[in-house]
Amino acid sequence: MRRLAAFTLFLAAGAFAEEKVTIAIYAPNAPFESGDARYSFVSRLAQQVTSVAGVQAEPKAFVRAGDFEAAIKKNQIDFAVVDGVYLAERGVPFTILAAASAGGDTSAHWSLYSTESGGVLELRGKKLALAATGSKDAQFVDNALLEGELQKLFASRVNAPDIASAVAAVSLKKAECVFAPDALGKGLRKVFDAGRVPNPAFVAVKTLPPALVEKVRRAVMAHTASGAFDGWRAGSPDPYKVLGGRMAARARRPVMAEPQAVPVETGDALVPQPFEPASLDLKDQFWSPTGTP
Repeated sequence: MRRLAAFTLFLAAGAFAEEKVTIAIYAPNAPFESGDARYSFVSRLAQQVTSVAGVQAEPKAFVRAGDFEAAIKKNQIDFAVVDGVYLAERGVPFTILAAASAGGDTSAHWSLYSTESGGVLELRGKKLALAATGSKDAQFVDNALLEGELQKLFASRVNAPDIASAVAAVSLKKAECVFAPDALGKGLRKVFDAGRVPNPAFVAVKTLPPALVEKVRRAVMAHTASGAFDGWRAGSPDPYKVLGGRMAARARRPVMAEPQAVPVETGDALVPQPFEPASLDLKDQFWSPTGTP
């Protein structure tokens, strides 16, 4: 009996040990004020999973995409809060479990901000600051945000580790303009409305037991976040795929108009119409010197 009890305890301890996950964050375009704020966000999320799901969760934060991807290859990440632009650029390679929300909205309004005067065309040849996310950053700017209308508008691009640093680069005169979420655009002049960009998603990075994934997902959905985001909503890959589609090159083709056929009766075209001669009444066109017509 003692051996059986000890064996049962051993199995229980082993099962408990397996209920341990790592939750990472890589979200350079999310409107966090700093790297500390980003790590604090994922730390609170990990605490939520530990307390609600009963799964021990360890938080990790990554600044560079290369480091994040290297950790995934080493099997060091189970779940992650992943940047919306990153997901769009890479074709949504993970299973979406939830989407971060702010004010109930799972996407953020972006604009082009600058310290310069004038409109968009006055920024031609200027430096653009942006958060370095991946190899399709140029397509994100030129095609998704500028809608393919102003190719090669900027002379150069200043890469920053995150969007808050990119905004700071403009404030410090290291660049003249930046595309950023409206939450970070305070103190700069809004030049151009760039539309909406989906918020980061909570994803399952690798294949895990469905019961474990569901427990973690429920804990995340019940989490009342603070800072850049205030909660979580049901997630879908669709918004990120739509953004990825917007990054594709825009082809401008003329529209061929189909001429409208106008029916003409054969008789009207071939048979000449008779004309009746008539004299014009010109009496009213003359003036009599005596005043009498």
